[in-house]
Amino acid sequence: MAGEFLKKAQETGAESPLQLRDLIGYHLKRASAWDLHGANAALEAAGLRTVSMSVLLTITERPGVSAAEICRSLRMQRANIVAVLAELESRGLFLREADPEDNRVQRLFPTAKGREEAQRMLGLIRAHEDRMLAGLTLAERDELRRMLAIIWREDGEG
Repeated sequence: MAGEFLKKAQETGAESPLQLRDLIGYHLKRASAWDLHGANAALEAAGLRTVSMSVLLTITERPGVSAAEICRSLRMQRANIVAVLAELESRGLFLREADPEDNRVQRLFPTAKGREEAQRMLGLIRAHEDRMLAGLTLAERDELRRMLAIIWREDGEG
């Protein structure tokens, strides 16, 4: 999957210019593209994409979350979440309930099927990450996760 993507890029002579290879952002972009390709390939069997998984995981971890809260949490555009929620709802993965204090707000709750599907997708992504990061020790993976979190700090100040 992701390995095939990288191999194909190497076979087509898609070697990057030396000056680009000195830039951290360039490596982040390439690693992200490789990861996204492999993650989407892993989820393809489930008929979902990484964005769908992210939204579903947010709903299962935060029952009662609103669409606006998901957008803020995942830094999504509000217009983009409508189609994702429609897709997940049509599969019976969550239910909507009106907010008792504000009927304009819909609270989202995972169904049992939604919780099961979220765990299945998470397993597929973890297997993909294990393949992608096979060359790193567990300590190196933890350090990579820590350093990346510094770069994109959740408070938006990174």
